[in-house]
Amino acid sequence: MNKRNRMKYVFASVSFVLAALGSKVSLAYWASAVLGSNSNSTGTVTSGTWDRYSTGTAVNTCANLQTMLQANTSSTYYLTTNLSCPTTTLTTNARTFSGTFYGNGYTISNIAMTNGRPALFYNINGATIQNLILDNVDVGTSSSRVTAAAGGILASTTSGTGNQISKIRIYNSTVYANTKNGAGGILGRASSGTTISNVMLQNVIVNNSNTGTSSGAGGIVGKMSATVDISDVYFEGSLSSPYNSGGIVGNIDNATGSLLSVSRAVTFANTSFRATSGYAGGIVGRNQRTASHSLTDVFFTGALYAASSRAGTIYNGTAMTYTNAWAAQWSWDNTPAIAYTAMTGTSANYTTNYEDYRSSLDTTWWATNLSNIASLGPWTYDSSTYLYELKPKV
Repeated sequence: MNKRNRMKYVFASVSFVLAALGSKVSLAYWASAVLGSNSNSTGTVTSGTWDRYSTGTAVNTCANLQTMLQANTSSTYYLTTNLSCPTTTLTTNARTFSGTFYGNGYTISNIAMTNGRPALFYNINGATIQNLILDNVDVGTSSSRVTAAAGGILASTTSGTGNQISKIRIYNSTVYANTKNGAGGILGRASSGTTISNVMLQNVIVNNSNTGTSSGAGGIVGKMSATVDISDVYFEGSLSSPYNSGGIVGNIDNATGSLLSVSRAVTFANTSFRATSGYAGGIVGRNQRTASHSLTDVFFTGALYAASSRAGTIYNGTAMTYTNAWAAQWSWDNTPAIAYTAMTGTSANYTTNYEDYRSSLDTTWWATNLSNIASLGPWTYDSSTYLYELKPKV
């Protein structure tokens, strides 16, 4: 068969498929798959920079979304459009999501959970959540805080094994909690094995007022007591907890199995990471577990506020191993000190790799000092902040 006839055959086949599926998918969508884009047996089609899936149950209204989030389910769902849901109310009853949710690069926005609901997904158990954008999602308020489970914008708690969270973007969102189980931008508490990758949060507030010494507020995870692997993450916003606040993880609990691995992370405390009576860290607020934790290719900039001698540009608490950790233009306890030597406390809490001014961090600096961030596809340079951040969709 010559090239022209092969093309006729391809588009005849596509026309047949479209006729069978009606208006669910576009000609361009299927053509991209059959003419060379990546695809697999689960129905994946690479469209632009987002993988799109069309297997399982379609979610195309706020009512559909509400039904999924309020069910105990192990099914597969996929988003087919952007959803703005200002009138949607999610029940406070505990539910477990053990299935798969493909956001397909669409945005869920304008959800306010002010009735005590602790997160969009209550509990996840061996779940996969990916390719999703959240914008203006508010969990609790400063006067009506989450007290049940743990506070999280995406999910409250984890159980089971094999939880996978990837390609998530969260913008302009908040979580206000008062819970000993922690509060986080992605997860409130990770109490079972979880992998988080390619995640960016911007203009996000995580505030946990609980005074328990093992509570915490984290940019990605509030509190963890299991194996958690985190890679390619960016957090920009504000954290506050009386005892433990950290740009990636607020508190690593002293529990058997607590093991953290972080690779390629950038955190920016554009207001502050605060722990007024306890520990604050640019990457980890407080580590309470002796284990083979690892922090590799990590960076912090911004303001830390903590009790005396308990602030660390990278971490605080029990010793952790870190490699190629950097900090730039940071202040401590509202003191405009830009050099790490102005900080009191043990030297293990901060890195000696630092730059006085963030404005000196051009692309050459990043390529020289944090090349594993600068050279990878998901990352892009923002000349307004002098930081590498994750691309909006990749």
